[in-house]
Amino acid sequence: MKNLLLALIDGNGKDFGDGALVSVLAIVLVFAILAIIIATTYAIGKAIEKKTSENSQQSQKETVSTAVPQTNNFNLDLSDEDAVVATLVASIDYREKTKKDFKVISVKEIK
Repeated sequence: MKNLLLALIDGNGKDFGDGALVSVLAIVLVFAILAIIIATTYAIGKAIEKKTSENSQQSQKETVSTAVPQTNNFNLDLSDEDAVVATLVASIDYREKTKKDFKVISVKEIK
């Protein structure tokens, strides 16, 4: 190794090929380590994504199973601005929690 370093410093041509070989091997080693790091972080990201999707599916099942049937429905009066805003806010909140498309069929007033 000492001869390779001296060949690079002195500019002596007889060991230049060995120095180039060491340089290429070092570059390949750096890229191999980077590839290992990328593969590891990708695998960990997929595992975390899978775990969060399983948790969200379980919470959706719990939400659906605990839903109470609506018995006290009334038609939404579009001239009542507060009722329209409350319906929109509730639908936006539901959409953010479930990440699914839905359609508001009825509105129930809670007193």
